[in-house]
This record gives sequence, C-alpha cells and structure tokens, in this order.
Amino acid sequence: MGRLSFALISAFSIVAFTQIASAADMPVKAPAPAPQLGGSFWAEAEYLYWQTKGDRLPALVTTGVTGVLGAPGTSVLFGQSTVNEDWRSGVRVRAGYWLDPTRNMGIEAHFFGLENASTNFFASSSGTPLLARPFFNTTINAQDAMLIAAPGIAAGQVSANETSRLLGAGIAFRKQLCEACALGPIAGIVGYRYVHLRDELGISSSINAAQLATAFAASDQFETRNDFHGLDLGVTGLIASGPWRFEWLAKVALGATFTNIAVNGSTTISAGGITTTAPGGLLALPTNMGNFNNERLSVVPELDARISYQFSPQLRAVVGYNFMYWTGVVRPGGVIDTTVNPTQIPPGTLVGTARPAPKADTSDFWAHGVSVGLAYSF
Repeated sequence: MGRLSFALISAFSIVAFTQIASAADMPVKAPAPAPQLGGSFWAEAEYLYWQTKGDRLPALVTTGVTGVLGAPGTSVLFGQSTVNEDWRSGVRVRAGYWLDPTRNMGIEAHFFGLENASTNFFASSSGTPLLARPFFNTTINAQDAMLIAAPGIAAGQVSANETSRLLGAGIAFRKQLCEACALGPIAGIVGYRYVHLRDELGISSSINAAQLATAFAASDQFETRNDFHGLDLGVTGLIASGPWRFEWLAKVALGATFTNIAVNGSTTISAGGITTTAPGGLLALPTNMGNFNNERLSVVPELDARISYQFSPQLRAVVGYNFMYWTGVVRPGGVIDTTVNPTQIPPGTLVGTARPAPKADTSDFWAHGVSVGLAYSF
C-alpha cells in the first residue's frame, strides 16, 4: 500500500508541474472570478479522523505446554501482530495572511495532532494456564521461554502496553504560478515541515514462586522518538463553481529524521525478607540498555483534496481527505532483540555472547483519513 500510494502522489505531482510548464503554450482563457473571502487573514479549524500505520511486535507472551515458540501446543497471547493501527480522532488548525490585495502571494502555517493510540494486555494465572515470555536462548542455540506461571512451580501475571503519539507543524510561502491553467489557478509552495512520532512500549511481569519463598518482578521499557525536519515543496490548485470550491495539494518534504531510542529494564527480587533491585529485565538487559541516537535522510510526501461551500464572504465549510507518508522511522518493534543470553538475567552476570544487542530497524510510516471543519476570513 505504501509504495503504491507514494507512486500515485509522485505521479500526481509530476502531472501538476507539467501542467504549469505547458501553460504558456495553451490558449489563455479568462479566469473565473475568485470568491470574495473577506479580509487578508484567514484561519481554519478541522476535526480529523485518521488511521496510522501500526507497530509490528514480535511474540512477547505465550501459553501452552512449555510456552516455547514452535513447540507443540504453544500459542501467542500478545505480540506477533501489529498494534495501534486503529482509527483515531485529532485536530488541525491552519492560518494565513495574503501579502497583496490580489492574493497572489501569502504565508501560511499549520499544526495537527492526533489523540494517543494505546494497546493494552494483561494476563494472570495461579499456575494453570501456563504463562511465559519467549526468547531465543544463545546458550542452547534454540527457542526458549521464561516461565511466569506454571503448574506446581509458580503463579504470576504479565502486562504490556504500547502508546503512540503523532503530531506535525509547518510554515510556508505560496505564490501564484498560473492563473489560467486548464485545472484552474495553481500556486507553488515552499516552506518548512516538522513531524513527530513517539512510541512507548512497556512489558512487566511478576512471579511468585511459593515453594522457593521468592518473588520476582521484571520490567522492560522501549521508547522511540522520531523527529523530522525538512524543506517542503509543492503545488496547490483551486477549481471554483459558484459557492463550491475544490482544492488539491501535492507536496513533498525533503529532510532528515532524527531518532532517539531509550531502552531500560529492571528486576526486583524478594527472598528471605530481603529485597534487591538490579538493572535488566528479560529483553532489556545491560547489553542493549541505554539511550541511542541516529539520523537519516527521509522524505515525507503528502496529498490533500478538499471540497468546501461558501456560506458568506467570510465563512465556508470544508470536507477533505489527506494522505501522508514518511520514510525511515524507528519503532519499538524494530528495537527489540529477542535473542537473549540468559546468563545476565538478574541476578546473573554475563558469560559469553552479548545479546540482546542494540537494534534500530527502520520502517516506513503512513497516516490517512478524512477531515471536516470551518474556514473564516477576516
């Protein structure tokens, strides 16, 4: 879906630029009178209903006879799936100022934000059914699992939560390029764009081994933050018929994505009336814990189409569709290394291969949806 949408946006942009370039060879026709929108300032407020690409997670919680991936009877309770891909609400505000009475040049700014998306999981057991956290064990070179609850061994519980945030902003200068194009007036846009994506994944488990009079509580935390800064280039057009207007926008931002990755873990052990806490959980251990930064070139193409109705010289209603694509982001699913050397699981000390290792697999991101709002000129 991502590559096809990117190709469609690119093709749409090329067609628009071709239209502008060939406008000089076309017969000039008188442009339709522009709707009277009021003053030089304008502002819009819109409600968004968007879907975003979710985060693909590895298998994190299992059940069955042993809980080991690939073993007979093992099933995945959480993970091995995509989370936070549901539709969610948001808002977008835009504002601008025309620099000349003919509205050939202007400046504009925008901000949008979506409500947080969250996926939660919780399971507890007195021993039956079995609960486990799977991993690949380097010491035996095979799949393995940490038991959270097992018959006759321990009771326990495990929870997981991932939260995702998305927002963006930008400012641009626009100038009329063609007043009498076949598709209507077309303007060029150049400016700055910022997009922010933040994901936080936490996995916690507690084990009560009554026979050993020992309790364990382990926690893994994975946080990724992606910030895009880039040069925004695009074209926008308008087709007006009476009080109705159709507006389209095709643009692409060229720049860099700066990523911060934070991995933390801890384990609390209570035995014989003594409680100790050590760094490291299961998938977040001293070999991959810490804060890591990297940056890479990215592109963020965007396509917007809107229909509006002019109620008065100052007020109009707007309904639209928007699609945005973003290359080279890092999310928690791309940070987790499920290969573990269990010798360093607290209270142990690392012997042998340093795994899990720091990891930063990139993926593409998209967001799309509909909007409805009001625009006012003053």
